[in-house]
Amino acid sequence: MSIKIVTDSTSDIPQQAREELDISVLPLYVNMNGKSYLDMLDLSRQEFYSALPSADPHPTTAAPSPGQFIEVYQRLADACASAVFSIHIAGSLSAVYSSAREAASLFTKIPVYVVDSGNLSLALGLIVIQAAKIAKNGANVEQVQQELNRVIPRAHAFAKLDTIDHLLKGGRITAIQHSVISLLGIKPILKMNNYVSRMEMARTQSKAYQRVLKRALEVIPTAEVFGISHANAAFQVAELLADLRLSFPDLQEPYINEVNPALGAHVGPGALCINWIEKETR
Repeated sequence: MSIKIVTDSTSDIPQQAREELDISVLPLYVNMNGKSYLDMLDLSRQEFYSALPSADPHPTTAAPSPGQFIEVYQRLADACASAVFSIHIAGSLSAVYSSAREAASLFTKIPVYVVDSGNLSLALGLIVIQAAKIAKNGANVEQVQQELNRVIPRAHAFAKLDTIDHLLKGGRITAIQHSVISLLGIKPILKMNNYVSRMEMARTQSKAYQRVLKRALEVIPTAEVFGISHANAAFQVAELLADLRLSFPDLQEPYINEVNPALGAHVGPGALCINWIEKETR
């Protein structure tokens, strides 16, 4: 008997970590060019970003149904799981958390604990990874919950965007905000921590990158775990790692993954995000 971990595809957890830690990942739906795709299963990130510039209308996304969550919970129960922690993208950003909660309320074979991570992308992924690590090592329900309570407030995402057009098309900003930001030629920097999202501005794309680099240099010495996610911008990841190793030559390879289509539809190509969990201070 063991505790199993479930999350959704917005977590951007690298495939190797998913497999090593036996993390179940439910895909979101991405609706594009008249078809509905399951993220990671029948729509790769490369296919999505190739089709995104010409997509008409703009892609939309949808959460897995409660029935799909129940299927996963049932599979894990049949495999002798004693309980499930279902950890998802912030409820303020998506209906995924609500769908998982509905599923858990209907599923009675084993306990299912649904958790709003208060975050997104690999910041969510790092939370899930930390929970999965202790679950794999035999932690009980109380210990997994304590770990989540410990890491969720310390998980951060800090991302620069190359364009705000996709935020407008996805309904994340208003036309007035888009016009003002475009007129000024500034680049947005999105931040999320502990259920709260904020936005900063940088005057140019170069300055936005420097802001991300500066923040990474500040947090790496005090980060318990660190990762980088990006939207079709592997070259920027390579540049960032090279710049970081000038100050930290012994920097271990961080978790790295490409942003899933469900988020990519909103942030657009070129987004670069650093994600980390702060160490505890005693």
